[in-house]
Amino acid sequence: MLIGILGLSCNNIKKVTGHSFEYISKNRKLELIFDSNSNCELRNTFNCRDLPPNVRKISINCTYKQMHDTICLKNIACNNDPLCKKTLTIEIPPQINQSCFFLSDESRKKKFIIGPNYESDYEKYGMIPNIGLDTLYIVKNKIVLYKKDSSGSVGFIFSREKTKDFIRNINN
Repeated sequence: MLIGILGLSCNNIKKVTGHSFEYISKNRKLELIFDSNSNCELRNTFNCRDLPPNVRKISINCTYKQMHDTICLKNIACNNDPLCKKTLTIEIPPQINQSCFFLSDESRKKKFIIGPNYESDYEKYGMIPNIGLDTLYIVKNKIVLYKKDSSGSVGFIFSREKTKDFIRNINN
């Protein structure tokens, strides 16, 4: 009987419906909100009060289907746009802002360095993942979003509590 109870409690942890998961850094909060049996939202909120509202808070509405430890997302706005489904990130116009320097035009430029190709400040702090047709994975009660295309890759680890776990690898 104890094994059955433990098994049921583990299954409840892996159900995402009605839960939200977040990635939080000093610059932003990225949330995955599963509000019903098939609808979800990816919400990016920059911690910059002087940004315009349409840049400060960006939301992507999706449908989802969970199969065990895998979640398939589909962006509702991408239904008739094949390019939307393949786009790695949402492009934000350069911003002149004191608190979010990483969104400026200057921060998007890579510095010339002999050796490894390091990310720009924009790539490190300001890129917002676009949801097209994506697969998320549940690993140890966290949700992993990893996207890769010809310009590089970006990844986030979401949890029910504040986390600073972050994966990023930009290749040019």
